Amino acid sequence: MSAENIVVQYEPQPSQETIQAAAELYVELMKDEPTFLAAASGRLELGMQMSLGVIKPLALVSGEMYTAKNEHGKLIGFTLWGPPGRDVFYTPDQLEMGYQEYLQQLDDEARKFQAEMMGKTIPRFIDSTLEMNKAVLNTYWCWFAMVRKEDQGKGLCQEMFNLTYEKAKAIGATMGLITGSTHNVMIYEKMGLRLRGKEKMSSPWADWTFYSMSRDTMGE
Repeated sequence: MSAENIVVQYEPQPSQETIQAAAELYVELMKDEPTFLAAASGRLELGMQMSLGVIKPLALVSGEMYTAKNEHGKLIGFTLWGPPGRDVFYTPDQLEMGYQEYLQQLDDEARKFQAEMMGKTIPRFIDSTLEMNKAVLNTYWCWFAMVRKEDQGKGLCQEMFNLTYEKAKAIGATMGLITGSTHNVMIYEKMGLRLRGKEKMSSPWADWTFYSMSRDTMGE
């Protein structure tokens, strides 16, 4: 139990309501960010569909979802991690949980961009900065870390990260993530992660900088 009766916990079988609330929170927090605009291929009206297409397979199949909820069960924040050996689309069926439908609504240029960015550019950046081959697959990888604005600064993200840290430490795994925010870099550094590198990214819809961060749990 956290401050103000907020419960932070691992949810091995999150409900559809929780998954929907997570996607809504992500869109609300990120809708004005260039990274979100690029992820949605400039089609903000598809932002919710794109978000659910990634969050749902992670939450139900390949990832681990940690939540912060108030006494009424309302979602305050969440993190989604991919354990070592599991990617966001761990099985072909996961693409059919919304993301493939999102891609089908894009034009050829946008689909080509997403394949290049997600399949080559970002993995290459992460591997290079973490000095690890297939780093996303070989780490505890944080895909999402969101806390609603009015509850930020209360240590909820730290509490959710602590739960994952214990699992990562038990198997000697590195924890990793990327962020497009210098403000988040400072927050994650206070939580024990180290800045490993940065790279400017471009898309037809927005430009931004990604920052790569990690925490080596071995020896801690």
